[in-house]
Amino acid sequence: MQFPWQPRPRPRAPRAQVEPIRLDPAADVEVQRKLVARLTAEQLTAAWYLSGDALQAARDPRRAQQLVVLRGLMLDALEQRDPVRYDRWLRAGGPPVEAR
Repeated sequence: MQFPWQPRPRPRAPRAQVEPIRLDPAADVEVQRKLVARLTAEQLTAAWYLSGDALQAARDPRRAQQLVVLRGLMLDALEQRDPVRYDRWLRAGGPPVEAR
């Protein structure tokens, strides 16, 4: 499963075809880390929730582990960008826990 993200064009940038960012849980961790770094906070948050749905649906333990690693990278990126907000989010209970 991939999570495609179309980056927003920069203001006054030429209308060039922009390649979507695709997060592939099976990709190399360093490749994932670089792609996660390109996402906005809004995109990271959306990817976090989409990947949670994919994790709940995963039946293959290897796939589940890949998703867990990717989600960890997303959390690391969110924490690095805004540690105060991230800490406040965790103190408030963090991501909702879904019942299986």
